[in-house]
Amino acid sequence: MIQIIKPILLATRPKTLTTSISPVIVGSAFSIGHQNYNLSIFLCTLFAAIFIQVGTNFVNDLYDYLKGADNDNRLGPERMVQAKLISIQSMKYLILGTFFMAILCGIPLVLRGGYPILIIGLTSIISGYAYTAGPYPLGYNGWGDLFVFCFFGPIAVCGTYFLQTLSISSESILSGFILGCLSVTLLCVNNIRDCETDKGVGKKTLAVRFGSQFVRIMFVGLFLLSYLFSIYLSFSLNTKIFLIFIFLTIPFFFSLSRDIFNLKADKLNPLLGKVSSYIIIYSLIIIFCIFI
Repeated sequence: MIQIIKPILLATRPKTLTTSISPVIVGSAFSIGHQNYNLSIFLCTLFAAIFIQVGTNFVNDLYDYLKGADNDNRLGPERMVQAKLISIQSMKYLILGTFFMAILCGIPLVLRGGYPILIIGLTSIISGYAYTAGPYPLGYNGWGDLFVFCFFGPIAVCGTYFLQTLSISSESILSGFILGCLSVTLLCVNNIRDCETDKGVGKKTLAVRFGSQFVRIMFVGLFLLSYLFSIYLSFSLNTKIFLIFIFLTIPFFFSLSRDIFNLKADKLNPLLGKVSSYIIIYSLIIIFCIFI
């Protein structure tokens, strides 16, 4: 049983799941004082977001292998189909099952939020599949960064807030921009590490199009943008404590920036965990400051 479950768990890419969990928790935290706050809607939102991301990760695992991006020269963490730990057919079943679970979780959300939530949900699933599959895979044509920013940032946070309050707030928008920027930094690390192998299979990420150095500068710029949005958010939260906590993360930011410029190839893999931890810390700071 362990031999079956472990590859599936690894294929979900647990370190990346912060990008789907954090926006939902932050968006819910902003709405928790609202008189119509609904715990069951929160749980459905959380699991729908997780299932969509896991389904997207399964699609990436399968189609990166089929397209040749995952091969013996791969520098990143082990992929399950490429390592023959999950068969192609089994992964297809996992993709269908995971997206089906996302749809089941999404039914109460559509009943609550109406057509806007239906459009967001369907677009999220279609885009998740089209990230590496289909006739025009987004990740292979340089649209991956925009996809990640939108769906793991403003859409996720504002959608979560809307489901609870049936409205949108400036705080949810700003938080969405912050988490969107931070989510893209994870993709930056992947694209820098895989630049040479991606180039060999025609995967036109920003690192392939403009060079790894461009993406390194972009990585730092996204962090700086998140700090800028945080200053605006502090005014909305009406608390100086938020800024104080955010400033305390600056040494962590410098450490990440140093690593992105100094580390190469598979040495970049641990940086994914560090960036993921940074996103968790940032999200917890926002949540803490909402409730003080």
